[in-house]
Amino acid sequence: MAGFLFATFYAAMAAAALIVELIFGALGLVPAQRNARVVEASITWDYTTWFNIAFLILAGLLVWRFLKTGGPAMLRMMNMPAAMGPSH
Repeated sequence: MAGFLFATFYAAMAAAALIVELIFGALGLVPAQRNARVVEASITWDYTTWFNIAFLILAGLLVWRFLKTGGPAMLRMMNMPAAMGPSH
């Protein structure tokens, strides 16, 4: 079933790409000249870097709190079957 879904989705994706390419080509929407510039990637210290560092610290604190407040035991308890209660 997984193979069938993979093949079906892949065929649908490829067909959609070809249809979009044909439509854009017929309407003249594909640019003849491309002005893309390739720049070398470099690490910059901007606001997104500081946000990433802040949220890594926050994630670390939340994982630490989860481990210190009995989170793993709670998850193990949630995977156990419920005790049989009184019958109705």
